[in-house]
Amino acid sequence: WVRLQSRSYFALAIGGCLPLIATLSGLPLLLASVAAWQGYWPILVIAILQVVLLGVILVRAWQSAWTVETITIDPDSIAVLQERYAESCRMELDTAWAKVILRKPPVRWYPPALWLKSGKLGIELGAYLNATERRELAEALRGAIGVHSAWQHQKIETEV
Repeated sequence: WVRLQSRSYFALAIGGCLPLIATLSGLPLLLASVAAWQGYWPILVIAILQVVLLGVILVRAWQSAWTVETITIDPDSIAVLQERYAESCRMELDTAWAKVILRKPPVRWYPPALWLKSGKLGIELGAYLNATERRELAEALRGAIGVHSAWQHQKIETEV
């Protein structure tokens, strides 16, 4: 069997997100505290709300960008496990009828979508990858599936 794994690229790990929030929060809270000390206390309330909102936005951005796809190919089946921060989706496809398809995008400058289909079932892979990385993943899939597939994979199919 063959196992392929792709991960989204997100440069900011949770360990770096927390110091960033602290740094971006420090100056506004310090300035608002000085203003509150001079009697302008509503500024402190606004600064606290701003800092909380900033923290929520950065943590949600980190959560939504964390993605891992694991594709396990054996002679009988293809198991695709898509994991996002707090959820996962698993799909099994029949290897014998599997096809690797690059779908043309609806907008010309978008990269083509990579689909793995078997019969009526299909799943999009690598939505977070750029065009070159999608083609590399498509080639790796084609090579791994081609040995077991009934569709003699000479090339990656392109759908309009």
